[in-house]
Amino acid sequence: MKQFAPSSLHQFEVVGSNFTKADTNIRSLFAITPAMMEEVYARAKDEGLSDFFVLSTCNRTEFYACAPKDIIRSIVTDSLRLRESDFENYFYVYSGEEAVRHLFRVSAGLDSQILGDYEIVGQLKIAIKKARQYGMIGTITDRISSLAFQASREIKANTNLSSGKYSVSFAAAELLSEYHPIGSAVKILIVGLGKFGQTLARNMREYFFNGELTLCNRTPEHSENLAQELQTHVLPFENFTEHLTEFDVVIAAAQSDQYLIRTEHVASNSSTIFLDLGIPHLIDPQIKFTINIKLYSVDDVSEFHNNLMQQRYTEVPKAERILDDFIGQLRQWQNVFFHRDIIRKYKDRVHQFVPAGTGDHQVDKLFSGFIQKIRINGYQGCLLIETLNEIMVVQE
Repeated sequence: MKQFAPSSLHQFEVVGSNFTKADTNIRSLFAITPAMMEEVYARAKDEGLSDFFVLSTCNRTEFYACAPKDIIRSIVTDSLRLRESDFENYFYVYSGEEAVRHLFRVSAGLDSQILGDYEIVGQLKIAIKKARQYGMIGTITDRISSLAFQASREIKANTNLSSGKYSVSFAAAELLSEYHPIGSAVKILIVGLGKFGQTLARNMREYFFNGELTLCNRTPEHSENLAQELQTHVLPFENFTEHLTEFDVVIAAAQSDQYLIRTEHVASNSSTIFLDLGIPHLIDPQIKFTINIKLYSVDDVSEFHNNLMQQRYTEVPKAERILDDFIGQLRQWQNVFFHRDIIRKYKDRVHQFVPAGTGDHQVDKLFSGFIQKIRINGYQGCLLIETLNEIMVVQE
């Protein structure tokens, strides 16, 4: 099998679709479920890729890779079973430094539906960890993602972009406060206790501290452990739909290839508020056409908060400048990485002509200076000649 060996940031690609290109109904069609993930990584390996990862959240499905454009596009279209019109209408493609900046903006919450969303960086770290398990994080993607996380931390520490408790889970809590005042004795059911669902449960407990929170998950242990922490109730997953009328609010945050809540599960006179925070959809959208039923999607939750977020937009230029600094660091690293073989080759040759123990330290020091010059200015032949001349002087 032919291996693609990336050597430059110019080979970094991202192909994806997010909330700017498609609404929740369309994004549901493009979500990568856990069952699909293994097939996607197997395909990437078959194509000979070594730098590849997938980020699939409620707001985006993105494929990152160091790969020829035709290969990454083929992986995307085949994995998602896209028609040509789907790709053209709902997907974007970024290459080289444009792709790098996109990843940096995603990590920093600058490309989030809720500006400054701090949950996305955790989702990105999980995606990188998953790719490592498949052996798909090579040198370039490792360096890019590492600097992206550093930039995200710097932005959070030095701007007000993520000030306040704003994320999808907190936005959901504040939307519900329009119907049930904060601290009220509202009855809430949360279905799905993955990492996002757990965060959601903790936030709901914080907002509705006098409420009655009930947890439901396919894996009972997850429900029981979190219920003990938050002092809440547990409802078996197998028959939770039989109890929907007992709750004021039902929030679906699980991962599933099919609807967990369908129209036949909901009484027409129900006053329950439903929040579907899953992609693909977990609640049949037709429910909202039932009398008195209020159903909110991820997009609805985010739109509710847009008018509360305007003050954050003044922080964007400062955040972008921080990204510029870290992208500059990445360029400097690239200058050395791209020329690493020639640097190593000349250094090894010089050591062959240096008497053992007499000038090794001086040679290493001069080559360190040579590398630093390449890092800042890029490789130039005159820099090598200058370094070799300096080594000759040391040896005389």
